[in-house]
Amino acid sequence: MKIITVSREFGSGGRELGKRLADALGMQYYDREILTALAEQTAMDEAYVSKKMEQGNMQHFPITFARTFSYGGGENNTTKLLAEQQKLLKKIAEKGGDFVIIGRNADIALGEYHPLNLFVYADMESKVNRCMAREEGNLTAAEMAKRIKQVDKGRKKSRELMTERAWGAKETYHLCINTSDVTIKEIVPAIAEYAKIMLGRNAE
Repeated sequence: MKIITVSREFGSGGRELGKRLADALGMQYYDREILTALAEQTAMDEAYVSKKMEQGNMQHFPITFARTFSYGGGENNTTKLLAEQQKLLKKIAEKGGDFVIIGRNADIALGEYHPLNLFVYADMESKVNRCMAREEGNLTAAEMAKRIKQVDKGRKKSRELMTERAWGAKETYHLCINTSDVTIKEIVPAIAEYAKIMLGRNAE
């Protein structure tokens, strides 16, 4: 079984890169399907689940507590969602097959399977432009930049609950990809070749 995890800054094009990479390598692709399953499993509204996971509002729970991934009536919903999300990721891996998975701190949750871990980032101008081009609404560039920072702050908080390996730190990933001023489609073939080499090595 071969697994590629794609962690990414909001607006960096990580989702598109992951989907194109999965297609190039003939692998399954998991992204919002996990969010939908998580909402169904917890009987929560999908939009609410998405918002809670983006906020990463877990400052009241120490990192040592979270590593157990157990919860009861006293914990907040975000902690519960993270615990359920890890269970879902494990179930996907247990099914076997090769796949690319976007976000969800899958590189940590599925570490025992030795995935190839990518991190996608870009400068703020590129991220703002990418977000404003794909989203409807009346946000200004400044408002979009603020939203990007908020989402990434939530992703960082979520990760801190799971591990001390910093979100976005180069030491945490096999490959960090800068998508500033590039077309995602054009760089995927090179990334696919890199992935083939690394996944082949891991399989030995």
